[in-house]
Amino acid sequence: TVFIRSRAPDLHSLFYTLFHAGISCFFYLGYGAFTVVLSMYCQDIGMSASQIAYIVSFAPLLSIVTQPFFGFLADKWHSPKKVSILLSFANMLCMFIFAISRNFWVLLLSSGLAVSFMNAVTPLTDRIGVSSPYQFGKIRLWGSVGYAIMAQVSGLLYQYISPFANFMAGILGTFITIICIYMVSDPKLSEAPETNENKLSTVVVMKELVHNIPFMLFLVISFFFWGACSTNFNYLSIFIKSQGGTASQVGTYQLFATLFEIPMILATDYIIKKIPYRYIMMFAVIMSMINFAWYAMLPSVNMIIYVFIFKGFSTVLFTMITVRLVMVLVKEEYVSTAYGIQAMLGKGVGAMLFQLIGGRIIDAYSMSAFYLFLFAGITIAFVVTLFFRMPKKVRE
Repeated sequence: TVFIRSRAPDLHSLFYTLFHAGISCFFYLGYGAFTVVLSMYCQDIGMSASQIAYIVSFAPLLSIVTQPFFGFLADKWHSPKKVSILLSFANMLCMFIFAISRNFWVLLLSSGLAVSFMNAVTPLTDRIGVSSPYQFGKIRLWGSVGYAIMAQVSGLLYQYISPFANFMAGILGTFITIICIYMVSDPKLSEAPETNENKLSTVVVMKELVHNIPFMLFLVISFFFWGACSTNFNYLSIFIKSQGGTASQVGTYQLFATLFEIPMILATDYIIKKIPYRYIMMFAVIMSMINFAWYAMLPSVNMIIYVFIFKGFSTVLFTMITVRLVMVLVKEEYVSTAYGIQAMLGKGVGAMLFQLIGGRIIDAYSMSAFYLFLFAGITIAFVVTLFFRMPKKVRE
């Protein structure tokens, strides 16, 4: 009896750690199963590049509303956990509808809702992870593991079994994510008594954020960075296929790129302590500039796969600093709302505009012109980082 009692807290801690890791792992597993081959699937069932652009751009359009709304709702309810579970159930339904449909408008609506719900869940689960007793980097690396596994499995399922099996894997991953979220605790928020002066409202939040110059500059950087990078992600499978690649090679690229993220994630906690956020952002943006310039030269499939290293350097570093940077730049009671707005402008408005324009460029010109367009957008993000400064009170 004494032995059991003495070991109980350790066992509880172990399971709690596993559930936090499971949130990240299975969320990104489900995300990968649905999104890695999304554009290729739409092309294979007869959609043009412009139609695909509308399909993949509808999620960012919806995210303009869903991300800030659900971020605000999480702040209002003081529960990112409840909102994440609600969105995940809705996401499962949308993925199933997408998997059984061939109608353009149904595909547009169901995929748009599914991806926008996943985009809205991301900042909420990140906040749960950051507020846990464990290093966020070590929790987030399990997301890369889940995504890496599913990226390769996704290509194999698509090529050798069926796209339907691929989407069912996404639904299963999302269901396991819900279980893991249910088993962990909400972030503990310091709450001041709610009065007429400090009552949380949209007007109060927006006034606070608009006057926050560093945060506003970060929004501009996010707009161009995620606009270009999200567009590259959605069209990468089409790019690889246009160069003679297969679905399994698409999965192989994503596998290598995501596995490389793991050491980057493990190093992030150390990097952030040693290097100012501004320089990390500049480095991440420069890596994407190099990546897009290389793709504009239309290399072979193998040469596309070999530059997977740039994805790890770029999007992972930017993702890992975003949640911390927002928590530093804005007041605690506005964090989920601010993070939702940042994601909305970057992965919402930015991604939508870049994808719509990008699809038309592919139809009218070439993949080379498409990547030159992304290069131009990411260059603007780099210019803005030159003007970004941390507030004096938190300057490193």
